[in-house]
Amino acid sequence: MIQIIDMTAFVTVVQVASFTEAAKRLEVTKSVVSRRIADIERELGVPLLDRGARGGVRPTEVGAVYYAKCVRILESIHAANDFVSGFNSLVKGRLNVVVPSSFADALVTPLLNRFAALYPDILLDVSIGGEDGLVDTNFDIAIRVGEIDEPDMIARPMASYRNLLCASPGYLDHRGSPSTPEELIDHDGLADAAVGTPGTWRLQVRGDWKDIRYREKLRSSSCRHLITAACGGLGIVMVPDLLVTHELESGRLRALLMDYPAPSGSLSVVYPKSRRASQKVQRLLAFLLESAGRS
Repeated sequence: MIQIIDMTAFVTVVQVASFTEAAKRLEVTKSVVSRRIADIERELGVPLLDRGARGGVRPTEVGAVYYAKCVRILESIHAANDFVSGFNSLVKGRLNVVVPSSFADALVTPLLNRFAALYPDILLDVSIGGEDGLVDTNFDIAIRVGEIDEPDMIARPMASYRNLLCASPGYLDHRGSPSTPEELIDHDGLADAAVGTPGTWRLQVRGDWKDIRYREKLRSSSCRHLITAACGGLGIVMVPDLLVTHELESGRLRALLMDYPAPSGSLSVVYPKSRRASQKVQRLLAFLLESAGRS
């Protein structure tokens, strides 16, 4: 008979596309994970995983359908456990948290570290996703960028931000400070590889949004990398103001072209409706919203 622990192993392998990584997450050996999935396949009589897939392990066609059903079953079990735990106000166990890469190091992960220190009985399992903050659908709570319109999710606004063009005093002393967007073409730009069109920044010029060209000096998918490079004098960067508060206050960076605003955005805390009774999800939700409010 297929056990819940076997389903958990299968779901984890599909999510991380690796037996080795799944074993690390489940804190068992790779052979144990392989045996559990082999037991499921033997019981069902069909292969669920393509073990020779390029780029890692992938579900077969029937395996993808089985994965979706397993996720729903495991979510129901989590919801049932959370409902019972709520009577005793228990705040313990694993919390799967997904964070967008652009806001991870500079903003969100420090908050998660503080939360982990406050609740020693909670194991935070943090995954760094793309701009939308998702690497898979099986999470307890996620930070998302932009508008949220998903019927199975509950979203709470966490913070709003505006994008700023910034550069170090050293760079500006050496290269001069641009006074109009058109002058950016003569400046070195530090580009976020995860968003936008390479070699252009969007700015509002005389009431219209325009893509302004600049000369690419460095491209990175890490905002922290770009901010560090800007502080080191390598060029001009466009980043959310939430990520450069300390650099602007200390004078390590200066904001540029404030009369030509860049697009704004927002962050939300999102969790599945099936997790709404979870005490640990509600504690983390309250902590993140309160911390963002204080900031």
